[in-house]
Amino acid sequence: MTSVTVSAVVTAHNRRGFLAEAVRSALDSGADEVIVVRNFDGPIEGCEGRYRDLRCDIADTGEKEARGLEVATGDVVAYLDDDDVWEATKVPRIRERFGSDGRLVYFCHAQRAIDRSGQFVHATHREIEGKDPTQFASADRDDLRFLVERVWTGNNSATVIRRSWALGWVPTLREAGWACDLFWFVAALLGDGGIELSPEPLVRLRLHDQNMSQTRGASSPDEFRRRHAASSTRFARAYDVMSRAVVARRGTGSPFGRFLDQGATAFHFFGDLETGTRPRAAAWKAIWHGPGLRQRGVLGTAFVALLSPAEARRLLFRASLRRWELR
Repeated sequence: MTSVTVSAVVTAHNRRGFLAEAVRSALDSGADEVIVVRNFDGPIEGCEGRYRDLRCDIADTGEKEARGLEVATGDVVAYLDDDDVWEATKVPRIRERFGSDGRLVYFCHAQRAIDRSGQFVHATHREIEGKDPTQFASADRDDLRFLVERVWTGNNSATVIRRSWALGWVPTLREAGWACDLFWFVAALLGDGGIELSPEPLVRLRLHDQNMSQTRGASSPDEFRRRHAASSTRFARAYDVMSRAVVARRGTGSPFGRFLDQGATAFHFFGDLETGTRPRAAAWKAIWHGPGLRQRGVLGTAFVALLSPAEARRLLFRASLRRWELR
């Protein structure tokens, strides 16, 4: 087994409340260096002198991850959102896996959900539930839809990459801007390096009113609409960029690329619906070129939008309340 150094890149934009706990968790896990990429100043309590500060005023997570990757010195870079917490066993596991497999370029693991106070909770949404990473070894790597919906446990704070390999993807990462967790998985699938998905929960994923959901923390349907429009536009852009990367490396017509194209169409539809930008035309496109019956929520919303965009927006808000419920 070869010796492996690990750089933790912690990304933060505007949020301050959980940052110290996140940075301390990376330090306590044993990271060789911790780089904090953020758009605000101030000491991080309990971590003084033990991290590198990197200023970045651009909101895109892709830009922040790219800057951290470029200045990191470790063999391996592990990302951490400012509101999440690594388990103490994470960095030792990274060293073990990358040290024992020189071909490994991408490692991703499961998470456990916590609430604002750090208590474990159950989250009723498909991004966390119903995933089995152990299926990856026997899965068709061209079937990105199956991998994302049933296997991959992706999240920024669960993403670990070999730096020498990842540097070649920095320009595309910057262009994508968002959906960075999926971006790195797609990049790894497009290459010939090793990929490992683990069912071991090595991070605590904090769910609260400023992350993951447009509903949580939205004081009204109008606020939800603004937040959902912004996030949908961002994700549409990221999926478009990833789709072009697939075409450049695999050509047109692959199931891999179709999944990303359909995802981009769905996000464009949601963005146009929420902003009122020709919502019926966007709905027709979602029906004919979107994910179809595999995502009935998209299809059903699109059909309702043909009759009443306002009613479709109300349904989206209510569905999101149910989807992101914590208990």
